[in-house]
Amino acid sequence: MQASITAQSIRTFHKLLQCCSKIGDELRFEIVDETLIIRTFDSSRSAFIVFFFDKGFFESYQILTEENITFKTGLKNLLTVFKKSNTFERVQFNVDPESNNLVLAINLRFGFRKIHQIPYDECDLVHAKYTVEHFPHRVACRSKLLVDCLSKFQQSLNELTFSFTPDSMTLKTYDLDPQKAIRNKKLKTEISIKKEDIERFYLGETFINCDLTFTIKEFRAVLSFCEFVRQPINIFFDWEGKPLMCCFKVPNELRVDFVLSTFVNPNLQRESQSGMSSMQTDSEDYSSQNDYSQSEPQSQSQSQSQFQSQPLSQSQSQSQSQPLSQETQSQSQELQEDFLQNSNNGEETNFLSGLTKDKDDLSRKRKHKEDKLTRDNNSNLD
Repeated sequence: MQASITAQSIRTFHKLLQCCSKIGDELRFEIVDETLIIRTFDSSRSAFIVFFFDKGFFESYQILTEENITFKTGLKNLLTVFKKSNTFERVQFNVDPESNNLVLAINLRFGFRKIHQIPYDECDLVHAKYTVEHFPHRVACRSKLLVDCLSKFQQSLNELTFSFTPDSMTLKTYDLDPQKAIRNKKLKTEISIKKEDIERFYLGETFINCDLTFTIKEFRAVLSFCEFVRQPINIFFDWEGKPLMCCFKVPNELRVDFVLSTFVNPNLQRESQSGMSSMQTDSEDYSSQNDYSQSEPQSQSQSQSQFQSQPLSQSQSQSQSQPLSQETQSQSQELQEDFLQNSNNGEETNFLSGLTKDKDDLSRKRKHKEDKLTRDNNSNLD
């Protein structure tokens, strides 16, 4: 592959590298026909992002072989090369399979030119198991709006909660135990966004008020890149414990898909047992053919074929006009038992490569804070 970028594309690629550095330590390249695909994920495989580059992003783009090329390289090497990208006039990429080097030829001001050779290794591809079709609920809003909201939160914040209701979306600080909020002196922030201020707000028929908690570091990095390219962000979700997916694209240049795992709040488990929507377990490999910008909400028959409604709690069931059938209740009971069993085992399904990971690896700091809070409460009681 031989390609070159100039001007705005250089700044965009540098911003992309900065975004990926907040998520993973290496970049995985895939060259397929006329598309360049770049992927990265974090060490616990709880955050995954993929970039699809069209030919319009490059000044020139040429494929020298008919075979697909896949390789990985360290992210720090590329960050070092693009550290002073404001002095670049043109960057030429050349993949040399014989020497296993990614060659970067950079034209600088005043006619200077420098060449970097970055070694790479062959690798297997990693795909996310979720596509936009797996999520019944979707929200689209201006990236600038969410960036302004996140600026109101502390920079040292590790986790953030999205709370969705039929009329609004709320960003708030995650609490280990809301009942002990008075004893916890940590600063708490909550910002609500009305439905009218959101460009697209669609909630499926199986929607029940839910709170999605996730690590804010990766989400903040992706949101910053989305604001840089001045595009709205599309958020797809289902229920707590299910991944959160964010998508956006620059027409004829670039498309970005980001998948982030969410936590299951143990303090809300009893409520979620009686009312939660299940997602189709048959998840296909990540497909580059996703087009979230043209995806329409599913019809009632399609939604019922992919998602099964769970029995509601007593307070929620009174507001429903149609009771659930015995078959649905029995299926729900089996799903609830599986959900409780997985939660008690302390493991949750990894959405990359079908692996599993210890839940404690996702947020060790949260576990430490919870233990410390328990010890403080016990000492106060004594």
